[in-house]
Amino acid sequence: MENSKNFELKNADSRLIANEAVRVLLEKKALDVRLFNVIGKTNVTDFYVNATGRSSMQVAALSDYVDELLSNKGCAPLRIEGRAGNAWILVDYGDVIVNIFDKASREFYSFDRHLPEDSELDITDLIKEVDEKLQINKAEE
Repeated sequence: MENSKNFELKNADSRLIANEAVRVLLEKKALDVRLFNVIGKTNVTDFYVNATGRSSMQVAALSDYVDELLSNKGCAPLRIEGRAGNAWILVDYGDVIVNIFDKASREFYSFDRHLPEDSELDITDLIKEVDEKLQINKAEE
């Protein structure tokens, strides 16, 4: 975890914040990470980032990582909901909402299917970037 604060996300556009949330979740081994652009399709937010944790403990840890790492970059959440049960934690940045589910909750709520069909974005480049970063870090160990 980072100790020094920088503010590269302070006043950043919502896509940059969403991409950073995706990177954090991928680096921390979240499953089935997906990014949805809902600009003009809902008045709730611009982007949804949805991910699955392997357990309730990982769901909690993933939400903590997203909160801490984005806050260290100048982008603190407006609110965090669901920590009591750790089955579905919502981290709300206003224009970006990060949903982290356990597997049972992701399947039960089927949240991804409730989003407009054409709203899912291709995150292949982000996955490749994180994979390369993790390979470099592993090689340095």
